[in-house]
Amino acid sequence: MERRKETLAHRITRGLRTAIAGGEIAPGTVLTEQPLAQLLGASREPVRTAIQALIAEGLIHRAGPRGYIVGPAGVAVLRLPLAESLSGLALLQEPKVSFAWQVLYDEVEARVVHRAFFGRARINEHELARHYGVGRTVARDVLSRLETLGMVEKDEASRWSVVPLDERRVRELYELRALLEPVAIAGAMDHIAPEALAAMSVRHAEGLARYPDISAAEMYGLEVDLHVTCVGAGPNRELSQALLRSHCVLTLSKHTVGTRVAKPPREGLFEEHLAVFDAMVRGDRAGASAALRHHILASEDNVVMRADLVRREGSPEPASFFG
Repeated sequence: MERRKETLAHRITRGLRTAIAGGEIAPGTVLTEQPLAQLLGASREPVRTAIQALIAEGLIHRAGPRGYIVGPAGVAVLRLPLAESLSGLALLQEPKVSFAWQVLYDEVEARVVHRAFFGRARINEHELARHYGVGRTVARDVLSRLETLGMVEKDEASRWSVVPLDERRVRELYELRALLEPVAIAGAMDHIAPEALAAMSVRHAEGLARYPDISAAEMYGLEVDLHVTCVGAGPNRELSQALLRSHCVLTLSKHTVGTRVAKPPREGLFEEHLAVFDAMVRGDRAGASAALRHHILASEDNVVMRADLVRREGSPEPASFFG
């Protein structure tokens, strides 16, 4: 099975979590988004996502409008320069060039998804590179990744544009998912380790117990557990490739729920995902397929509603690289 590419936000979250748990980052250490982003050679968006995930896990807490402190509320604050406080962070020893397109991917993805609610828009590759202070190759890599996931496309003249996420397209993508994902999950069941499946179930049960006190990043991670890791674990590569372009509807909720749209009082994702996992544990292919199809169809109207709410209550956010 091919491993999915880890996003920079997940990589930063994992690195900070490991360092806090291991004592390399001491309780009381003060973290702020911009200095931390500069230290890691990243943009603020993946750092912000990582911090929100760690707050949800109880590893850090908010201290003022822009600061965060490692450990529980009331811990004695350490007044040390950030570089000194994080000197033992293994993530700092990894070559920054390996981040490349990931440095700005999450931020560009968020902007593109939001712009897609309001129709098609041209993306200027040269201006994207200039805006973020990177080379054209890095900007092109970001756009190519977005193209793979169905968020942007290139015309015959090699001009990039945002693919609209209007109601028709969202419903067509859900129809595609309802047809293909149940087939894919049945074929994937023999290729997922029982311990991996158990870990996913635990994450979902813990998330359900904490909801709505759970970050958008964590919610997206649960979507990835089922719809990317599990569905993509099967041997049929063509099936997995066909589903890649539908992943933009997963990111839709990632960048709206809890930020642009309020979290619903009850979220069916947890129980619906767990129903699929339970069937997989039993080796019930038909049951897993049926549970997954039910979940996809049950989610469709909610996603359409969220997109419509963003369109009605917001407007396209300006960016120099949108035409």
